Amino acid sequence: MRGRWRSLLLAGALTAMSLSGAGVVTSAQAEQQTPARHTVTYDQHSVLVDGKPLYIWGAEFHYFRLPSPDAWRDVLQKIKAGGFNAVSLYFDWGYHSSKPGSYDFTGTRDVERLLDEAERAGLYVIARPGPYINAEVSGGGMPAWRSTQAGVNRTSEPEYMKAAREWMSRINPIIARHQLTRGTGSVILYQIENEYQGGRHDADYMQTLIDWAKEDGIDVPTFVNDGGANQNWVSGKGAPDIYGFDAYPQGFDCKDPDTWKNLPDYSYVNEWKPESPLIIPEAQGGAFDPWGGTGYQDCAKLTGTDFTRVFSKMNIAAGVSGQSFYMTYGGTNWGWLADPNAVYTSYDYGAPINESRQLTDKYQEFKRLGYMVNSVTSLARTDKAEAPTPTDDALRIDRRVNPDDGTQFFTVRHADTRVKDKDETTLSLSGKDGDYPRVPQQGTITVDGRDAKLLVAGYDLGEKQRLVYSTSEIMTHAKIGDREVALLYGRAGETGETVLRYAERPEVKVLDGDVTTTWDAARGDLRLNYTHKGLARVLVNGMELLIADTAETAHWWRQDTAAGPVLVRGPSLVRTAEQADGTLKLTGDSTKAEKIEVIADAKKVTWNGREVAVTQAPLPVELPKLTTWKYKEEAPESAAGFDDSTWTTADHLTANNAALAGSLPVLAMDEYGFHHGNVWYRGRFKTTGAATALALDAKTGNTGQYAVWLNGRYLGSSGDGAHTFDIPAGTLKAASDGGDNVLSVLVENAGHNEEWGHDYSKEPRGLLSAEVIGGASTLTWKIQGNRGGEDSVDTARGPYNNGGLYGERAGWSLPGFPDGSWKSTTLSGQAAKTEPGVRWYRTSVPLDLPQGQDNALALDLAEAAGGSTGYRAEIFVNGWLIGRYLPDTGPQTRFVIPKGLLREQGDNTIALAVWSTKAGAGPGSAKLVDVGASAGGIKVGTVAAPSYDAKTYAMPTAGARVTVDAEPFLATGTATKVPVTLSVPKDAPTASNVALALKVPDGWTATTDDTTRFDQVRPGGTVTADYTVTPPGDPVLYAVLSATAKLTQPGRPGTVTGVRAVQVPPPALSADAYVSDLTLVKAVNGWGPVEKDSSNGEDAAGDGRPLSIGGTTYAKGLGVHANSQVRVYLGGGCTRFTATAGVDDEVGDGGSVTFQVIADGRSLTTTPVVRGSDGGTGIDVDVTGARWLDLLVDGAGDVSSDHSDWADAKLTCAGGSS
Repeated sequence: MRGRWRSLLLAGALTAMSLSGAGVVTSAQAEQQTPARHTVTYDQHSVLVDGKPLYIWGAEFHYFRLPSPDAWRDVLQKIKAGGFNAVSLYFDWGYHSSKPGSYDFTGTRDVERLLDEAERAGLYVIARPGPYINAEVSGGGMPAWRSTQAGVNRTSEPEYMKAAREWMSRINPIIARHQLTRGTGSVILYQIENEYQGGRHDADYMQTLIDWAKEDGIDVPTFVNDGGANQNWVSGKGAPDIYGFDAYPQGFDCKDPDTWKNLPDYSYVNEWKPESPLIIPEAQGGAFDPWGGTGYQDCAKLTGTDFTRVFSKMNIAAGVSGQSFYMTYGGTNWGWLADPNAVYTSYDYGAPINESRQLTDKYQEFKRLGYMVNSVTSLARTDKAEAPTPTDDALRIDRRVNPDDGTQFFTVRHADTRVKDKDETTLSLSGKDGDYPRVPQQGTITVDGRDAKLLVAGYDLGEKQRLVYSTSEIMTHAKIGDREVALLYGRAGETGETVLRYAERPEVKVLDGDVTTTWDAARGDLRLNYTHKGLARVLVNGMELLIADTAETAHWWRQDTAAGPVLVRGPSLVRTAEQADGTLKLTGDSTKAEKIEVIADAKKVTWNGREVAVTQAPLPVELPKLTTWKYKEEAPESAAGFDDSTWTTADHLTANNAALAGSLPVLAMDEYGFHHGNVWYRGRFKTTGAATALALDAKTGNTGQYAVWLNGRYLGSSGDGAHTFDIPAGTLKAASDGGDNVLSVLVENAGHNEEWGHDYSKEPRGLLSAEVIGGASTLTWKIQGNRGGEDSVDTARGPYNNGGLYGERAGWSLPGFPDGSWKSTTLSGQAAKTEPGVRWYRTSVPLDLPQGQDNALALDLAEAAGGSTGYRAEIFVNGWLIGRYLPDTGPQTRFVIPKGLLREQGDNTIALAVWSTKAGAGPGSAKLVDVGASAGGIKVGTVAAPSYDAKTYAMPTAGARVTVDAEPFLATGTATKVPVTLSVPKDAPTASNVALALKVPDGWTATTDDTTRFDQVRPGGTVTADYTVTPPGDPVLYAVLSATAKLTQPGRPGTVTGVRAVQVPPPALSADAYVSDLTLVKAVNGWGPVEKDSSNGEDAAGDGRPLSIGGTTYAKGLGVHANSQVRVYLGGGCTRFTATAGVDDEVGDGGSVTFQVIADGRSLTTTPVVRGSDGGTGIDVDVTGARWLDLLVDGAGDVSSDHSDWADAKLTCAGGSS
């Protein structure tokens, strides 16, 4: 007999208690008892739960990267089953807030449910609510609407603090309700801010966050997560209770995964705050992979099983008593969630649980270590002790001792963690059990390559089992019924030695394997010697001793029930265990048929609700082929005649964002409530000369792009930044022809930056400026992004899911959209025919996946043989944007579909929005693939989200249009005629009771003697009222004249609006002038404002010094910072521009820039690169007849020191026409 061993076959789902046994209960138990309050404190060794030391073995999980609340349970159960006792949770402010004052905690944002699920899984929670989280998410978690507000982020400036308090007052009470201290949850730690370092050190800000937490009911210990062991916030004002830090010693460059760094010893950090424990809230569990990277398979190797083993054990040796591994499950950057500079769609991270929720080899290493730290509780309270010297100096031994029970822990590794040599050692041991000058007594301790071993000595394995030492590592041990069980392990083929102490010689029975025993009567030692191979079983003194190799341990699972622990061997995963009335109910998964062995004090065992002998293998599935698609061209916005009358007018003249100063109007998309994805701009203008090109500047974020059409003709595309597009002959409408030219620009916002610098997340997105080269004009702008802007019509999928493509606004991504009229095609057949632009593909995918099993599915995309990669695609599954495919950037070609987004028994819709920048570019194939199947699993329902609704997604059309016809430039104080016209399209109903009106800015006048009221305007008809408009006597850099027509029209809005932008430049120059004495029509600067007659200085107005180049001081001129553009109006009466250009002496020898002078769009001169050590460069150019003068400074490398001067900048003028 082997005691209560049971053999059976497995598959299933239930809830486990905490391995630590301290306070975390199942939901069923919670319903049956009054909440029991607990204490959470800390001392110099560890966090204490109810006074008991806790070694925190944590797992980072991002709920926002898995938009499926049912699937949260799947991942949390896998985390718990993998030996973790805590889950670390960021809370993403921007994910919950689409606009100021609006917060969503429902559906995929239901953090109450998330915290309940963590408690139900038996996990403590480490809460990390920011306000800033970084996390490679857009804005680092800052809501995009913060980019439009004043106040520097992450400071105590009032505007920012008001917004931050808004968030914290929502999230803190939720966290507080789930604290272990209240007995209504499992939160044990609360983080203040995140990686708050570098130039930031606002103690008032940090202290206020602490105070807010206390006010909102947080009473668990607070901690800081320093962005490295940098000694920030250790003590003083703003320092939380516990100091913690990031530890990513391998970094994030995965392209050479076999190259290691020599891993650091963090023991020195203990000295910084000796009264609190040493914790690492972000210990490296993987690495992110950037756009153009080599793929997560390399990140998984860089931070693989060997790294996990060495790194985590080194941290234990350093005295770390809390490690939370970032990431344990990474997930998916669905929608526009990602930070554009760091990551692509996949956030697999090379984590222990991969993106498709499959368990990796690294997961098993975490499990081995997690089981150990939870069962060998002495590890949570240790002091550094003198270590024995290894017999091989290539190795290093560290020793720690528990001051209460004397348990000793030895970490054995290579002194240089980079080496791959095989080395051997013995060690000397002294303690309560005597002196052992040579351990092991037979053989050696082997460290083969990048390996580390955590050995235990002087420890009570149970009530009757004294472990003197073992050169095998402990995985777990427990008392199960009346039997004690211990599971030890080592590398396959390596020898092991275990010595147990008894008062008298025990009975020993080797049940399986080759184990020799030696009895030392003088010491009372039973010595066992063996080679790790498979599984050996030894029965000794009532203890079942299991000795495994590392591969064998993957088959073993521990679960803790109210009736005690159980061990299970065989299945791919044991999720939960519940024991009552002699029955042990197990749930879990199986990837193949497996015999199951159970060590439990039970009479009956069920697996996934059934008594079975063998686990069920998952059934095979045949997935539908994605061959036939529906196809439709998009981007009607590029056509000159497109009706944009219902779009938002882009007419803002001011912005809180300093980066938007100097260029009018303010065009950045965030300023108009469009924060994510694509946005369209349409600008109308009349030319005043021979226009030759369009100079555009757009901020897209890394990997973003923009494309340009003029009067419906495609001009080209560009990535982030400025670009000049030539105008082909015959494209422009001549001024004599009347009517407007229409510039259409589609801009992709790839996401907002993280806060790795001064307000980096506020860097503008969208179009910033547009210039007509050679034909100065004033553009009237309209803008359109996602439907509803900050009030998205799809609250279930949320603000990150959609941008402003026509198809998105029209519901083409959604299931149920009527695409019957679309053309049928194949991807490969259609790709070869495409021209630059946007097009959509849709296909229906019927599924009938077996119930009672978990199939993880993904979509593979590829180009046809020889096909162009000059395109990108947004991938929608049932309306959810699950990925961005950029084949010319890479590396991702496989897109995991988050569990719960597909209807596994029913019809599904996959839609691709394909934006091509080259002819013949598009996807050649799409394939649905199964990337992981297991019998069992948990039931995950389809995430609730709306299908297509014709009323919601009907595209607006105007039954009438209003136009305002004004010249682009008006003269100061001079009246001009401005006609206002209402037209009714031929296919629209008659408009009646028409009343026209024209609104002008303050300080202007608009009068008319014409009739402004009309009884009716029939289809195809127009009516006009001429207004006399007089601007003020001072220059106006940009103004919008807005006309309205109130009317009655069946089924149409009662008011129609039309706008026209104009400029009122200064009078033409008629005498010599310094540029710094003129009105700056445009003043864009790379850092702070453009300064007149002083250097750029810092980022505030008026903080410059006297202009100085090469030791010469200048009284007049402009101080700027690259990249900079300054514009002044000449009016055609000047002949010469002179200046001394150079890098200001305030930056020493730093800086490297070029200076350029442009007149009416023509470049007159560009200097070579000028550096701080070069002194001044003379500029003298002919500007005869020029109306506009632009002074540009572009950086050439030294971004932080590009303080540049246009010293003594002067115009020679003799009068000219206006």
